[in-house]
Amino acid sequence: MSKSSLDFTEITDLINIRQYVVNSVGNPTIDRATVSYLNGVLLLLDKKIVGMLQSDSFKDYINYGDVKKAIMDVARITNIKSGLKS
Repeated sequence: MSKSSLDFTEITDLINIRQYVVNSVGNPTIDRATVSYLNGVLLLLDKKIVGMLQSDSFKDYINYGDVKKAIMDVARITNIKSGLKS
C-alpha cells in the first residue's frame, strides 16, 4: 500500500488538534461558551479520526485481516507469562 492512498499527515494532524482541544477544555481560563463549543469539536474530531482508522485503506495498511491471529498471539504470551509466576 502506498502512502498516497492513505494520508497519515491528516490523521496525525487531527490527533494533534484533538489533544489541543482536550487540553483547552481543561483550561480554567477559557470561558464556558468556548469550552462548550470545544466539547462539540472533540466529539466531531473523534468521529472523524475513528472513521479514518476504520477505513478500508487503513485496515489494509495495518493488515487488519490478521487481527484474530494477533489477539491469539498476545493471549498466548500473556498466558505463558502468568503461568511462570509462582
